[in-house]
Amino acid sequence: MTTVVHMSEQVVGVERGQFALCDASAPFGEQPWQLPALGGRQVAVNGSGLTVASTVAMHDADVRLELWDGPPPEQSAGQPVGQCVLDVPSGAVTAWAMAHGPAGEPMELGGPGPYAVRLYRHGGGPEARARQQAADPPLFTGLERYVIQLWACVSGQWMTT
Repeated sequence: MTTVVHMSEQVVGVERGQFALCDASAPFGEQPWQLPALGGRQVAVNGSGLTVASTVAMHDADVRLELWDGPPPEQSAGQPVGQCVLDVPSGAVTAWAMAHGPAGEPMELGGPGPYAVRLYRHGGGPEARARQQAADPPLFTGLERYVIQLWACVSGQWMTT
C-alpha cells in the first residue's frame, strides 16, 4: 500500500483560465510564455513545466501537492483532470501563476528525475462561474481546489496501480 510522503498546500492565481506546475529551477520567471500552451487540452507538458486548464477564468485556486512513495490509488472524489510525466531536474516543484511566477515555496521531492503526475479538480465549472458572477463584489476564492499527486517514475516508465 502506498502512502503520502510529503504534502504542500499552495494558493495559486489562475489567470486566463490556467495555472502551472513547474520544476523549482525552471527558467520561466522572466518568460512565462515558455510554459506549454493548452491548445484545448486539460493539461499540457513541456519538459519541466506543465500547464493546467481551470474552469474559471480568474481566481485564486487552492492547490494541494502530494508526494507519494509509489503510484497512489485513484481518487473517487473530484474530477480527473489528467496525468502525465514531468521532468524535475532540481528535485522540487512549485505551483505557478502564469504571469507572476511561483505561488509558494517549492515542495521537495525525492530527488531529481521524472515524476508521474495525476491531477484532480474539486468544484469549478458553471456553478462556480455563476457563484462568482452573482456575488457583489465577485468571488475570487473558494471556487476550485486541485489535488496534484506526484510519485517517482521507475526507470522513466509510467506506473499505475
